[in-house]
Amino acid sequence: MRSMARVEGVGFYRCRQAWCAGLVRLLAGVTMCVLLGSAGAAAEVTVLTATEYGLQADGVHDDGPAIRRLLAAVAAAAGPVRAVFPAGRTIRVATGTERYVFALDRASRLTLDGGGSTFLLTPDLRFLRLTHSEQITLCRLNIDVAPLPFVDGTVVAVAAAQRTLDVQTSPGEALRALGGPTHADGEQAFFGMLWQEGAYGLLGRHYWIERMEAGSGPGRVRVTATSAFSEFADIVPGAWRISLPVPGNAHRYGPGACLDISDNDTVTLEDVEVWSAPWFGVEVIRNRGHVTFRRVHIRPPPGSGRLTSTWRDGFHVKGNSATLLWEDCILAGMNDDAFNISTHCSSVQERVTPTRLVVLQTFPLGPMPWHEGNTLAAADFASRTRLGSARIVGVSGWTTERRLDGKPAVSAVTLDLDRPIAGLEVGAMVWEPETTNPDTTLRRCTILNSCRLQSSVTLEACRVTALLWFYGERVEGPFPSRVVVRDSELRRGRGNPRLAISVAGREEGATRPSAIEEVVFERNQIWGDVAITGVDRVRLLDNQFREVGADLRLENCPDLQTSGPPLPPPPGPRR
Repeated sequence: MRSMARVEGVGFYRCRQAWCAGLVRLLAGVTMCVLLGSAGAAAEVTVLTATEYGLQADGVHDDGPAIRRLLAAVAAAAGPVRAVFPAGRTIRVATGTERYVFALDRASRLTLDGGGSTFLLTPDLRFLRLTHSEQITLCRLNIDVAPLPFVDGTVVAVAAAQRTLDVQTSPGEALRALGGPTHADGEQAFFGMLWQEGAYGLLGRHYWIERMEAGSGPGRVRVTATSAFSEFADIVPGAWRISLPVPGNAHRYGPGACLDISDNDTVTLEDVEVWSAPWFGVEVIRNRGHVTFRRVHIRPPPGSGRLTSTWRDGFHVKGNSATLLWEDCILAGMNDDAFNISTHCSSVQERVTPTRLVVLQTFPLGPMPWHEGNTLAAADFASRTRLGSARIVGVSGWTTERRLDGKPAVSAVTLDLDRPIAGLEVGAMVWEPETTNPDTTLRRCTILNSCRLQSSVTLEACRVTALLWFYGERVEGPFPSRVVVRDSELRRGRGNPRLAISVAGREEGATRPSAIEEVVFERNQIWGDVAITGVDRVRLLDNQFREVGADLRLENCPDLQTSGPPLPPPPGPRR
């Protein structure tokens, strides 16, 4: 296989067919990916071309076997590798390795250059599982699924007493939607997504489904809701649309993000489009170094008229120590959050001594390991206040993921601390600040779905038409100790029909410091309600509140500083 490779001695390279020597200049309209060689010396780059391993890229044949041959050659190559796919083609993939088209473990100094081609996957496949790897670049490609894991339609009749909607789809699509949960790949939360026009963009509402059956005409589907759904009154036939799940897709436990990026050191994605994913778009968990997403868009294909991109979160981000950066990304069409940035916290199960604790992760997916030498931070969840912190001097046991009666479970861990924490009792919420996405920035992103932000984060020059929700909870926490949002346009939209911003810290009457220490909003333009409660330090600097009649609620914020235009008056009765 090695004889089929080209070898180029360069210190860095572009994901373009044209190569430039000497100084690198950004040419107008040219997208590039860069892989750096070892510091101070030129690295020998092995270039592998996918077509040389049998890739047809005709949109018909299964190119899965060719990709696996290519990856075998990647694994055998020495030094930096660039794997190149043909430009602007459709690469149909129907087979993978353990569900993944690209299954990469312990890879190093690798660039996958898609050439702007579209990888078209069957619904049972996922695109990438990247684990325990370093210095990886993925660039210039699109990801879609066919047949789609959902069916779009228009609501044409509502029968609240029978808990049903009649939905008009195309005839072929209607057949794919019939049936109910199959429980394939684990327990499901079986729902559709209702869509309506809001003041500034589409609004969504989950529609919990009991079954889907043939309706009264060609392309008609009758969708019966479970007793958990009762919001029929405002649904307007002909105006509201709905995305229906194709039975068999698991909505709760997976199986697997379209791109799973876990336990790596330094990963870059550039110029990537994710157009459809049956579950999460991208999962980013337990990574180190730098993880960068530049022009990575998760959205329906532009001009397609499709409503849904991912059935759950766009970016599901958990427990990273890496510096995380999103630049110039567009997120739309999720049936959950655009960003969920948090970790899986643990709770204290037993205080063996004042400095020895037994802790258990609250949610049993995505184990969050503890590290000797790092910090244990603690909070009282009921009051949402900080208890204090201590250094971890011993770790016994491991937060391993296992199965009990077919469902996920984790094991307990014993921690030794260098000092006791006052007020720390059984049930307290604990986590490691060093592995809670402590350095996270979103810059110049367009976001049309709600954001669930429970780690410290900075937003710069973003356009958000959705709820920005800064808070903490037991399952996915902890709390964003510091929030900075500057130079952004923030409009109410998906997630809450009134609120553009919600920051929920310490409970009223609590005497300890808030779990959310500081929020800074400066030079933003805001349309919609803003609620900031229970935060120690609040800075509202030179913001413009654009929507007449919108409420600004500031409660239990002892250190408040404002500047710029007058703040909206205190809220009156809710409209």
